[in-house]
Amino acid sequence: MTAIVRRRTLALAALGLVVLAVVVLALRPASAARLPLTGAQIMTARAAPCSSASIGAAAGGTGTGSTQVVLTGVPEGCRGRAATVRLFAADGTALAAADTAVTLAATTSTTVTVPAYTPARVGGVAVTVGTWSLPTTWTAPSGSVAGPVTPGAGTAFGPVTWSQVASSGTQACVSVPVSAAPGTPWRVDLHLDQRPFNGLTSGAGFVVSPWWARLASTTPVAGVVSVVGGPGYETLAAGQSVTVTACHYDLPVPAYDPALAYSQTIGTPTGSGAYACLPVTVGVAGTPQFFAGWRTDVDLAPLVAWMTARGGAPDLRTVSVPGSFAAESRGAGVVRVTPTGWDTWGVRDDTARAFQVCVRS
Repeated sequence: MTAIVRRRTLALAALGLVVLAVVVLALRPASAARLPLTGAQIMTARAAPCSSASIGAAAGGTGTGSTQVVLTGVPEGCRGRAATVRLFAADGTALAAADTAVTLAATTSTTVTVPAYTPARVGGVAVTVGTWSLPTTWTAPSGSVAGPVTPGAGTAFGPVTWSQVASSGTQACVSVPVSAAPGTPWRVDLHLDQRPFNGLTSGAGFVVSPWWARLASTTPVAGVVSVVGGPGYETLAAGQSVTVTACHYDLPVPAYDPALAYSQTIGTPTGSGAYACLPVTVGVAGTPQFFAGWRTDVDLAPLVAWMTARGGAPDLRTVSVPGSFAAESRGAGVVRVTPTGWDTWGVRDDTARAFQVCVRS
């Protein structure tokens, strides 16, 4: 046998051994105990939400200080799981600084304690279970109007968007995606007795688009004017949605609202015994979307004491408030401060007003 033939014979023998080994391994039963697995390499994750079903949400109380939201119809797969709840206004603004964490009950209903809110101002509720959003339908309290813009009978809204909401409180635009049952006239109701319309008494100043939309009447009925379709555009086809916009650029100045929770913060006086000023900041809670009017009564006792301690003899007849403000004496060393200009009229949850009350000796 030559050397070349010998090498070929050995190569074929080696190849046969490899094939035989593969066949034996293929026929051998697998054993999980023999697999070199590392625990850190095995991961499990929930690749789907606990449910795709919609749940209900409603206020647990009424008025300006409700602190509960009742979730109903919670699917079995979501019960007992950690969740977060967020209330938001019609323009999507969250009604609290942070989401509320909760563990859903083992039953179909869970009552969640949240920061105080006004039910009538709720535009919707977002419920998140794990990293998934659970479809949630908000039910406004019976007899209440959920916001200054509402759908007419047979009309449905998409997300309502507010723009050009001025800090003066005197202008605002609202855009509403509208749909309706086929053959049913659609309608958008504007509640003029609510912010940001501030008690407007006529709809004549509204600018409505698109061009074929119009006000049914400029005279409010029970404080409401309605945007409808013009001739030939009164109804929508099945599946059709249109966006209607209504703007007003000369709204009434917002008024003080006793239903809101106003706050007053007094600072440290500055100046001297001859002339000094008391810093004051006015805030509000309960109007996250739109600007409200305000007024506040300031007790000047801290300012008087501060000036007297520095040798002054404060004369309350010299009270002044620099800027766009007016001061009215209420007696007993108290003055009522009110805004008088576009730059000071409005106050909102996120927008306080600061001023100084000054006195001479």
